[in-house]
Amino acid sequence: MKIVAIDFETANHSPLSACALGLAVFENSELVASPYWLIKPPRGHGWFLEEWTEDIHGISWSDVRDKPGFDGIASEVLGHLEAADLVIAHNARFDLRVLHALLEHFQLSPPCIRHECTLELARQAWPGLPNHRLSTLAAHLGIDLNHHHAQSDAIAAGRVMLALNQPAAQDEASPQPN
Repeated sequence: MKIVAIDFETANHSPLSACALGLAVFENSELVASPYWLIKPPRGHGWFLEEWTEDIHGISWSDVRDKPGFDGIASEVLGHLEAADLVIAHNARFDLRVLHALLEHFQLSPPCIRHECTLELARQAWPGLPNHRLSTLAAHLGIDLNHHHAQSDAIAAGRVMLALNQPAAQDEASPQPN
């Protein structure tokens, strides 16, 4: 089974402000590729909120001004997504909203994909955790994470999905006898 995890970082609240994208490609539970791109947001959408640049992902306009726009990497990205049996993301609603906004903006056809959200699945599997942020899950599962780096987040989300597919995750979700 081929699973592709996707993670975007944005410069501001606009889904068109994607400034980084990471994918993690897992085949038969093994990480086989993890492409990462810095992306120049489309004109009018690339203003960077200072608190995001400094406190969240550390990416600034100077990091992306000479990088390709999403349209310059879309064929490679879509190739990975279309080849997947399953596309996953942690908080998939956010990442898929960014993906679809970019595809619409650049007049590209959306891929036909099957997707799951590791945030929603983790809430079901591990209801006793204090929260279900990717950083909390990574710590709980012993997964290395450089949080808010799109490549690291994608790899971690993929590893969370693999953990969710293990029988121990299902057992933990079941009520335990007293």
